[in-house]
Amino acid sequence: MDIFSKDLAPFSHFVGLKSPEAGRYGSYFTDENTTFDVVSVDTKGQATANRELQVKVFQIEWRWWWNRGRDNLSTYENSTVHSPVKDFTLKTDGSGKGKFTVNIPEEESGRYLIRVIDKQSGHATGRITYFYRNWSQRPSDGDAESAKMLVFSADKDKYNVGEEAFITFPSGSDGRALISVENGTEVLATHWIETKKGETKAAIKITKEMAPNIYVNISLLQPHNQTKNDLPMRLYGVIPLLVEDPSTVLQPKITMPNVLKPEENFTVEVSEEKGKPMTYTLAVVDEGLLDLTRFATPNIHESFYSREALGVKTFDMFDYVIGAYSGSVNNIYAIGGGDAALGAKNRKADRFKPVVKYLGPFELAAGKTASHNIMMPNYVGSVRTMVIAGDKTKSAYGSAEKTTPVRTPLMVLASLPRTLSPGETVVLPVTVFAMENKVKTATITVKTGDALKPKNGASKTVTFNEPGEQIVNFEFDVSTPLNMTDAVQTIEVTASGNGEKASYKVEIDVENPNPISQKSTQFTIAENGSQTINFETFGVPGSNAATLEFSTLPPMDFGKRMEFLINYPYGCLEQTTSAAFPQLYLADVFDIPFDRKQKIEKNIKATIERLGKFQLSNGGLSYWPGEREADEWSTTYAGHFMLEAKQKGYALPISFMSNWLLYQQNMARQWRNSYAVYNSSLTQAYRLYTLALAGKPELAAMNRLRESKELSNDAKWRLAAAYALAGKKNVAEQIAQTANINFVPQKSDYYNYGSPFRNRAMALETMVLLENAKQRDLALSVAKDLSSSNWYSTQETSYALMTMGKMVEKNGGKAMELTFTNGGKSVEVKTDRAIAQRDLSFVMGSNSVSVTNKKGNIVYVTLSQRGKLPLGKELAERRNLSIKSEYLGGDGKAIDVTKLRQGTEIISKVSVTNTSGDWINNVALAKIFPSGWEIVNTSFSELGGGATGNARYTNIRDDRVNFFFDLNSNQTKTFTVKLNASYLGTYYLPGTQVEAMYDNSYYARNKGMWVTIEL
Repeated sequence: MDIFSKDLAPFSHFVGLKSPEAGRYGSYFTDENTTFDVVSVDTKGQATANRELQVKVFQIEWRWWWNRGRDNLSTYENSTVHSPVKDFTLKTDGSGKGKFTVNIPEEESGRYLIRVIDKQSGHATGRITYFYRNWSQRPSDGDAESAKMLVFSADKDKYNVGEEAFITFPSGSDGRALISVENGTEVLATHWIETKKGETKAAIKITKEMAPNIYVNISLLQPHNQTKNDLPMRLYGVIPLLVEDPSTVLQPKITMPNVLKPEENFTVEVSEEKGKPMTYTLAVVDEGLLDLTRFATPNIHESFYSREALGVKTFDMFDYVIGAYSGSVNNIYAIGGGDAALGAKNRKADRFKPVVKYLGPFELAAGKTASHNIMMPNYVGSVRTMVIAGDKTKSAYGSAEKTTPVRTPLMVLASLPRTLSPGETVVLPVTVFAMENKVKTATITVKTGDALKPKNGASKTVTFNEPGEQIVNFEFDVSTPLNMTDAVQTIEVTASGNGEKASYKVEIDVENPNPISQKSTQFTIAENGSQTINFETFGVPGSNAATLEFSTLPPMDFGKRMEFLINYPYGCLEQTTSAAFPQLYLADVFDIPFDRKQKIEKNIKATIERLGKFQLSNGGLSYWPGEREADEWSTTYAGHFMLEAKQKGYALPISFMSNWLLYQQNMARQWRNSYAVYNSSLTQAYRLYTLALAGKPELAAMNRLRESKELSNDAKWRLAAAYALAGKKNVAEQIAQTANINFVPQKSDYYNYGSPFRNRAMALETMVLLENAKQRDLALSVAKDLSSSNWYSTQETSYALMTMGKMVEKNGGKAMELTFTNGGKSVEVKTDRAIAQRDLSFVMGSNSVSVTNKKGNIVYVTLSQRGKLPLGKELAERRNLSIKSEYLGGDGKAIDVTKLRQGTEIISKVSVTNTSGDWINNVALAKIFPSGWEIVNTSFSELGGGATGNARYTNIRDDRVNFFFDLNSNQTKTFTVKLNASYLGTYYLPGTQVEAMYDNSYYARNKGMWVTIEL
């Protein structure tokens, strides 16, 4: 696979303009004919005859050319005030060429735009040039700005340090010129010189401080009382000069073998061409990996010495002090920016193991050579060796590279799908390469993990009459052994013959694509009592897990609900935050093993890093990556998590909090009562709560919301919490007394991912903060709902768990002391925490756990089990949504996908219909594909990336595509995905599933099927 740039012809024909050699200072003479050449070509660059071309010549006003964007040349084309000085047409001859002449009278000398247009194709070209005969005698009664411009030139465009630059400019006698040498940050030198009649030449010594470029700024002043010419008293101009310092150039040299072999050591010698000392790094990288982005070895010298924009600003106030001829120009012009426009437990199989070796930094003394011994891993292809060098004492830099093939006389390569599922049959194609004549036979042996069982043997022999390649197929059945604990399977292919040997390893995930299912069973153990818990394993082998949760508080099924959040398959801003938020309190509230605490810490750090990538330039956060607008509720919710994480000691991304606070403050101050449901009073109250939590309470906005007629019951609880955090507890309690806990559905729930249950959890958080006596009753109600079989969204689940965690952290619970017997081993649980969790070991089938309570208080025990259902056991189901799946060929006609030929192009087409009378948002469509089909993912080179449809966000993964969108009542949306039947074998095509992520009453799923790919 490769991606590259290709020339695109936006026009059928193109026109080119060639100017004659200019005179002094880059201008052409007035009062004489100046001949310009034109040419017309087609998209292939071939000359085209008889093309009608239009030529327009405009006289344009002067502008300060180093200040980009000060004149809009296109206005001359569209303005009714300005008209071209000349406008005529011509035709190209038989060779596609033509000529035209321009003659500008001396009295109209100045700056001109010459524009040539192919009238039929629409392509145009042009250039800006000057027409003057005698600069010093040009009239000043025209454009006042033009009258003050000084055009001058240097003897060369580029200089080395130590040379002299000679600047020549037209001048009159008895004048003085201020020459200023400037760069991107400062004025390097200034000096005055006396001018001479006709022309003045000034010399500038080039020093190392002038690299990589300088700007020469000349202000020419004439005597105030002179009458020899009618030029202004003061003229000015500026030109850039390139400067190179040879002492800043390093030339690293790489010496290494021209051909490398896999699994062998090789030596890389590094030196400097002229024996200069340097510090360097050495990298050896797979060329295939570099080609994915067309990565070029960094030109470090060019990066450090790239052309700088002029950074010195010059304020022209001369006309305000002494006006002579030019009149009042009324300008303060800024010189600068001349070059501103110049300027990238669930380990998954590592299918692609590129060669990436990075060594250094190393110091290399003057005149020395350094050697590095490197082991080439089991790899065949080509690598690029790169050296990046620098010498900070001399600000010198350089780089070098060498591309080297990696090969042996006998090589082998295997190819597999990205994933496999139990019950499938896969054909493993092994390509054997004989690179030399001595390789006549080769024996290929395949060694696999327990999940892959060979059907027709695991060893075969091939014969070669001459160098070349052959493909050998091996067929395997995919299963899930009872003792398999790792879904990652390693396949090792070995080829040997004629004294040569080669091997290749590839990893693959073997896993059931069905979602994780969970169930829980609750038990109550009396004071000093005991109980035996019997259970059957749940789900197919390899997908099972079981946990015991002990609590002296009423059961809330924390473990099962937490697993739901962690395993939720999508990753928007809200869901990413929800998966981590409750984990902030697990280590403080729960008695859990140390390795579990480490995993929690890792999860929280990963979430903090990921949330930083959702932040926009204005400080808000988008709901999906890549969106341009902030999601109001999720921005507040994610910031709330970040604030609590910071209080727990976690480090946040640099500038995240300051930018977020600025956004929140701006939105809080702009909020008005009339705002729509997407920015309701609850959204504003939550925003104000987080600002108070950050120590930046917006009391004016809080008071305004308090007096608002739009203040809802749920917003009262949140606003009360904001006042409490702001130190206004009396006000907080007054607001809370006017609120109740009888929450009802609101229109705004669709926009803040809410529900009465979520809002009850938020009210409980406020009660805990206010130490409200009714918090226990509400906590019991929330815990009861959590321990039920009710479905709750990620927002509902996370907020309820987080609030319960806060309540337990603040109020504590009774200590526990108990033992349980698991797998013949006795495990003791003795803790002062109110909740404890322990993972269980088990065997497939029947299991038993005995629990003994050694204290005089009741202990609630919850057995949580999870697993995946077998393939083909999913049930078709539909609630307010319907789905229709179709499969088309490359010609757009329906095809039978149960039996396909290898290489068949497939278009998967899914139509989703909202069969209800209500609008529904945040709908998720999950389309999972068989292991042997490959998604044609071109997302890195084209919009949509092979998956199309009117979706808010599309997520293309190895084996599936997820679409996220909204649906109006009775609306249908259609989505397509391009695929290819790539791998021989028999695979399972799972059913298509669609659901509203925050409303379980919208759901649909159809059954899957088995598909076969044949030769």
